[in-house]
Amino acid sequence: MLVDNIEIEDINPIPPIEDKDQKEVFAFYGLASYTGQCLEKGMVNFAMAYRLLDESALTEQEWSDIYDHLNKQTFGRLLNQIKSKIEIPIKIEERLNLSLKKRNWLAHDFFYDYATHFYDPTSDGIVVMLKELQDMIYLFQVTDRLIDTIYLKVWEKFGVTEEWIHKEMEEQYQEYLSVKNA
Repeated sequence: MLVDNIEIEDINPIPPIEDKDQKEVFAFYGLASYTGQCLEKGMVNFAMAYRLLDESALTEQEWSDIYDHLNKQTFGRLLNQIKSKIEIPIKIEERLNLSLKKRNWLAHDFFYDYATHFYDPTSDGIVVMLKELQDMIYLFQVTDRLIDTIYLKVWEKFGVTEEWIHKEMEEQYQEYLSVKNA
C-alpha cells in the first residue's frame, strides 16, 4: 500500500457502519482505542530502536530496564524523544502529531464532545461519531505502518526483521493455543 509515496504493509480492514446504534459506537471506540494503543506500542519500539543505537552492549536486564522505562512514557514524550534523536520525514511527522492529538482526544474528550450526538434519536449523530472513529482507526493504522518503515531498519541491525517478528508472533500464538487447549 502506498501512503505519502512510502510503501507500507497493508492495514487491517475497517468495518463498515451497520447498526447506527450506541453499541456500535462502543465497538468502534474499542477498535479505535486498540489501534491507538498499537501505534503507541509502535512508538515504544521506535524509541527503543534509537535508544539501542546510543548504548554499548547491553545485558538482558539492562535491555529490559530500558524497555520498561520507555513503555511507561506517554505518546507525546515518546514522540519528543524520537524527534530529538532523528529527523522524521515531514509527512510522517505530521501524521504522528495528528495521531497524538487524536489519541489524546479519543481517550479524554471523545464522549464528552459528542454527548449530544450520542443521544440523537435519528441516529445521525451516531453516524457522525462512527465516521470519526473510522477515520481515527485508519489514521492510527497508517501511522503505525509508516513508523515501521523507519525503525525496522534500525532493528534489522540487531537481527530483528519483519520475518523474525512474524515468526515470533506465530510462536507466541501457538503457545497461547496449546495452553488454552490444555
